[in-house]
Amino acid sequence: MRITIETKARPCPGVERAVSLAEDALRRGERIIAVGELIHNSREIGRLRQLGLEIVSSERFLKPESRKSFAGAVFTLRAHGETEKLVRKAKEYGMRIIDATCPIVQHSQDLVRQHASEGLGIIIVGAPDHPEVKGLMERCKGSGTVVSTPQQAERREFEERSLLIAQSTVDPDLFHEICRILSHRLSGLKIIDTTCRFLRTRKSDVKAFAEEQDMIILIGGRHSSNCRLLFETARHVNAQTHWIEKPDDLDWSWFKNGERVGITGGASTPKWQMDEIRSVLENHPVKTAPRGVKNKKGGTLLWRMWKKPKTKK
Repeated sequence: MRITIETKARPCPGVERAVSLAEDALRRGERIIAVGELIHNSREIGRLRQLGLEIVSSERFLKPESRKSFAGAVFTLRAHGETEKLVRKAKEYGMRIIDATCPIVQHSQDLVRQHASEGLGIIIVGAPDHPEVKGLMERCKGSGTVVSTPQQAERREFEERSLLIAQSTVDPDLFHEICRILSHRLSGLKIIDTTCRFLRTRKSDVKAFAEEQDMIILIGGRHSSNCRLLFETARHVNAQTHWIEKPDDLDWSWFKNGERVGITGGASTPKWQMDEIRSVLENHPVKTAPRGVKNKKGGTLLWRMWKKPKTKK
């Protein structure tokens, strides 16, 4: 088995920034509170929680009696952005604010505020239950609509003067298809492409990487939109694509015929998780190998070296 980690696989700059801001504050000994996951990677969140990060629900945070329990703490805005309601509440509690919102999401928030105040309808291409979209919808002040499919773009009614933007991690191809549909329907449509450039590049990188491998192991959070996009992109060109979060998710029956195994990750997947999976694969004993020879990098060669040459009769 030849195991390769995709060289271009890494967390996006927005995720790296959010994690770095949280780590810096925790190292200073500050009490850090986040409502929901700071990024969409539960194991990285688990590592940050061990350092002291506290994750609370929005329901708990908004309760009036929470003022005392959160006083003096630091409120960290998630990479996907936060609702204005929660930010206002944190300020009421006297909490210091660390804004870890991705700059792309911040740009979208500013666009929504500006155009909603000018009387335009706001159309957001994305998932209605995604934290980024929820934050954007709140800033629409009642003038927002979420579109998730081309069919919705064809059938729903929209304001003639509207701004069309995207959830940053939405599939760029989906956004462009909805742009095409609505540009024919709405004469006063204004389009601003707010899809993540990093993710657009990663989509083409993962596609090329998957074409070179017998199998792909994609590591990332199950709630991650960008992981789903990259998984579907890889699976489209390589049917032997598997999406996991941790080593326990590996199914060893996958590896019966895979000689070239590629490891990659989503925009919230740190390098240590990819290195971890490579180590597990390299050190897993192959049941058919003599004396428990391990399936290390270059293991095929090692296996052949164990085989004794046939003797001539």
